[in-house]
Amino acid sequence: MALSILIINPNSTSSMTDGLKPLVHSLGFSSTKYAYFTAPTGPESINTEDDAYESLNHCLPSLKPLLEKHDAFLIACYSEHPLVREIKTYTHAPVTGIFEASVTASLQLIPRHTTFGIVSTGKVWEKTLTDAVHNLLGTSTTSSRFAGVETT
Repeated sequence: MALSILIINPNSTSSMTDGLKPLVHSLGFSSTKYAYFTAPTGPESINTEDDAYESLNHCLPSLKPLLEKHDAFLIACYSEHPLVREIKTYTHAPVTGIFEASVTASLQLIPRHTTFGIVSTGKVWEKTLTDAVHNLLGTSTTSSRFAGVETT
């Protein structure tokens, strides 16, 4: 049986979800089944931590019935989105977000004594993403592997 991954767009903009489909399909994992979820209501874009928590409240009731139908879950929002943590409380299946995946992939791919950083839009994300990286790495305010966040 094919592995089923639910890709979750926690904002209510279906065109963003639709934009993911050709990108995921181009990966060429033909033995994996992908399903997509867009928040039924709520923020059209996640621009702050408050938006992320609001989207959690709009998504979770609709997601709960879907959890036993899929083998893994990917939250398609570049933040420390609370859905990652919340969905883990309802399933034993793997759950990650694109933020967590990018940080862990960076750590695996860069040489041991080099650093990675994050480039984003919006000044609000500098502190938010910096704090999120430290939360993920279990560090307080500094890490020998994390260079920081720069925004445009």
